[in-house]
Amino acid sequence: MSIAAMEFMNNLMQSMGIPYAFVRWEEAPPDDRYWVGEYIEAESLTLNEDGFQETTFILRGYTSASWLLLEQDKEKIERNASQTAILPNGTGIAVSYHGGSIVPTSHMDWKSMKINLKIQEWKVK
Repeated sequence: MSIAAMEFMNNLMQSMGIPYAFVRWEEAPPDDRYWVGEYIEAESLTLNEDGFQETTFILRGYTSASWLLLEQDKEKIERNASQTAILPNGTGIAVSYHGGSIVPTSHMDWKSMKINLKIQEWKVK
């Protein structure tokens, strides 16, 4: 996953008004809820030929308040995440929503949700 794609995802989350940080919050997270992102790159058999890379981008949401906060964010993400763009570095990107799920936590007061996005990039060589 390119740095340009990471910036694209950061800007997308900001544009939806969803508190987000890549991997972890470096400061105290917001009181109501927050999200963090990480990724898993799929092996690309054509990366050297056409610059194609596919990534699963995982968003994890946390709250100690109502489940409704996470569900509202999930709805925003589902509605707005599917996008295509040409990034400033010339990389083509396609983002698509690939589902969400509730994730159990070991702390009774905390609620968590996971959302998977598929990111496809075509890098200019």
